[in-house]
Amino acid sequence: GEEKAGGSGVQRRKSRSYAKPVRGRILVVGPHYPPRESSMDLRPTTHPVSGFLWVAGGWASLVFAFAGAILPVLPCTPFVILASFCFYRGSPRMHAWLHRSAWFGPMLDDWQQYRGVRRSMKYRALFLVTVVVACTLIYSNLTWWMQYVVLAGVSVGLYVILTCRTLPDDTPRAPRSA
Repeated sequence: GEEKAGGSGVQRRKSRSYAKPVRGRILVVGPHYPPRESSMDLRPTTHPVSGFLWVAGGWASLVFAFAGAILPVLPCTPFVILASFCFYRGSPRMHAWLHRSAWFGPMLDDWQQYRGVRRSMKYRALFLVTVVVACTLIYSNLTWWMQYVVLAGVSVGLYVILTCRTLPDDTPRAPRSA
């Protein structure tokens, strides 16, 4: 409906919209348009070409995750989570393999159950990023502007690490699927 704003005669329309889950899909509901299904379908795909593209995206994300484990400019965890999502859409078998892996499985299980990262892992990531960036800036022959580019990229990575929810180390482990 409409409402008057402070008696000044100005008419304002309430513009409230919200997402409402219905049978695994999201319906977007609002006053200006009828309910419609969201274009975001989160089920695994059955089309072979799109399945291949999702799996390729998952592998590309894992490559970036491995690079992020070595390079301080790239964060590792978001790329692992993206790889899990891509594998879920493209190949349930690859998704299960990633969740069973010794390296990434516990991190993904924590993210899936608690939506957070363990404190020790967060501190380890912050320490490694700081040490590697400091060594890079001290011992490399980067120009001054390239040093600022590196610092800007690292700042984004540190922001991602710092804004993830922190789980205490004694948080119970999520049950592992076989």
